[in-house]
Amino acid sequence: MTEIKLKIPESLHEKMKKHPEIRWETIAQSALERYIEKIEITEKIASTSKLTIDDVDDISNEITKRSWQKHKEYLEKLKK
Repeated sequence: MTEIKLKIPESLHEKMKKHPEIRWETIAQSALERYIEKIEITEKIASTSKLTIDDVDDISNEITKRSWQKHKEYLEKLKK
């Protein structure tokens, strides 16, 4: 098995030392595995997607526009 070193803030290390019963190596390994799994799922979805960058920009702009409209309506209701 490969070993890696992690740099963590001293404050986090102090909190971890209060729980020597926890296998921090296992926690870190599990977190890395979950993160990699999310990346792989995202890559799989993206690899079969027919959306172009322009499509993504259009969708993003529409979401922003609609979100702002909802926010604006909410603020107007608060003024009444």
